[in-house]
Amino acid sequence: MSEKYSVLIMRDDTNVRRYRVSPSSLRMLLIVLSCVVLVAVCGIFTSASLWKKNTALMNERHGIQKELRDLKVYVERLENIEQILQSNDPEELQALFSSMSVAASTELPPPIDLSSMLQSIDTDMVEVSNLKLQKATGGNLRLSLKLDNKNAKGNIRGSILLSFITKNGKVVVVDANKKDMDFSINRFKRIVTTFTVPESILLNEAYALQLSITNKKTTLLQRIYPMKELL
Repeated sequence: MSEKYSVLIMRDDTNVRRYRVSPSSLRMLLIVLSCVVLVAVCGIFTSASLWKKNTALMNERHGIQKELRDLKVYVERLENIEQILQSNDPEELQALFSSMSVAASTELPPPIDLSSMLQSIDTDMVEVSNLKLQKATGGNLRLSLKLDNKNAKGNIRGSILLSFITKNGKVVVVDANKKDMDFSINRFKRIVTTFTVPESILLNEAYALQLSITNKKTTLLQRIYPMKELL
């Protein structure tokens, strides 16, 4: 006869009940209770971990939403800047670049005078037409134009000066072939030259191409050609 344990259940209003339980059944009951407690502890631990992760995700979400709002404001500012750059208005561009300047040191450069950079000069002596700027081999640029003499009195001599105006208001002179840039015309002349982009700037930093035609120290014609209209 195997050994068993007696379990007595006594209540005040009923008879005593007696149950005989084998050691294996009792051990099984203890194992089940231990598993229930272990599962409960694991559930509490998992819930706490998930709550922490959820809190971290919520904080990250709020941070991303704030970054998106900041980016939206930044994009709107860029769109406004692009509209100002496309307007080609010297006064608006002057105000834009003035607002973007930062006083980083006491030795600041003189303020940028975009009015003089972007203004057009025409003495009604020469005329430029069919100006084209194309990308050539080796990263060079090819410029072609037709130059007309509007002076009926005779021959006109002079030279053409090319400069890039960058988006931050810097003027960078192009080192073009002087033989191509010097001219002497009675009626008209076809000008073609190939030059390299100055090392001090990148082509995508250029806002406009400035073309100046001079006779000695007198400017006969000055025109501004936005890069987006040339390339």
